[in-house]
Amino acid sequence: MTLLPSKNNYSTNSAAVLTDLKKGDKEKRNEFVYMHQERIYAIAYAATSDAQASTDLCIAAFQNAFNALKTLKTKEVNIAVWDWLSAFVVDACADWHATYSKPVIPNPRTDPSADGSAQMDWETTIILGAQRVKRCIGSLPVEQQKVFLLRHHFQLTYDQIAAVLNEAPEDVMAWLFRARVQIVKCLGRG
Repeated sequence: MTLLPSKNNYSTNSAAVLTDLKKGDKEKRNEFVYMHQERIYAIAYAATSDAQASTDLCIAAFQNAFNALKTLKTKEVNIAVWDWLSAFVVDACADWHATYSKPVIPNPRTDPSADGSAQMDWETTIILGAQRVKRCIGSLPVEQQKVFLLRHHFQLTYDQIAAVLNEAPEDVMAWLFRARVQIVKCLGRG
């Protein structure tokens, strides 16, 4: 579930869209890039915190996606367009971290089963208004903001978030759990 509604529908089944893209129509490819570039760039920026590196990752993700189309049997793809496309930016971020970041060292003190974050899946009903929710998200520590937005707005899995941020999946789960708890407390205070 996305955190806030968006102007684009990212859960569209990909078979028809990818078939059109595979035909090579430049206008359709440009429209596809335009529709998804902000989301791809936001994930890349969350991974790198650098504008130029994020631009490079964004370009690499789209190039890899379009190259993958050449051999893809589009009619057999039965997932949403965003789920198909997001894998390419996650892979680009993982490659970037492999080159420019230190290896992930799991934190032995992080046990997701101890705080409940391993089993928790959270839904947000925004009755309280977007501004309050944004204010509460803005009050979180940076790593919690990133994991919360990557999970609930960009709909990435825990493993994808871990790859994007170059962190252990257990740390991602713990940060997400803590972020959810803090947002619930913040919304309760008004």
